[in-house]
Amino acid sequence: MENEESVLIGEITAPFGMRGEVKLYPYMDDPKLLVGKSFLLNGKPNRVQSVRPYQSTYLILFEGMDRTGAEAIRNTKLFLPKSELPQLPEGAYYDWQLKGLAVQTESGMPLGEIETILYNPTANDVYETSLALIPAHAQFVLSVDLETGQMVVSDDPGLLK
Repeated sequence: MENEESVLIGEITAPFGMRGEVKLYPYMDDPKLLVGKSFLLNGKPNRVQSVRPYQSTYLILFEGMDRTGAEAIRNTKLFLPKSELPQLPEGAYYDWQLKGLAVQTESGMPLGEIETILYNPTANDVYETSLALIPAHAQFVLSVDLETGQMVVSDDPGLLK
């Protein structure tokens, strides 16, 4: 769709091996959902053939890509139009849906808006507001309402900066 807003879903960091795979640092929980999606790389569309986990990253193989092609897309950011993003299970959200949400505790204390999401490949991501750091975990995040733009978190004093 022309002029449709796109979302950063990951960054290709480097080629991997001789088959044409590349390392992807993902900004989504399940990059395997990218199989079959096409990305414009070096001016031409490239379809994702396979995705597999590798250490704290993922390895992606684009159809028809060899080691030389993989080297040419080193440090490339991958964007998808919002309309092409994979459907998430209920209770899961894309970062762009959460940024800007007003956060308050269950007792009603305002904690500001989500400004930044700190990515942690070995633990929970963390939502940052001007007043708090909130682990992206059901123990702390009690509800998210995209329609009203509100997130309710537990009354845990450890969340405050």
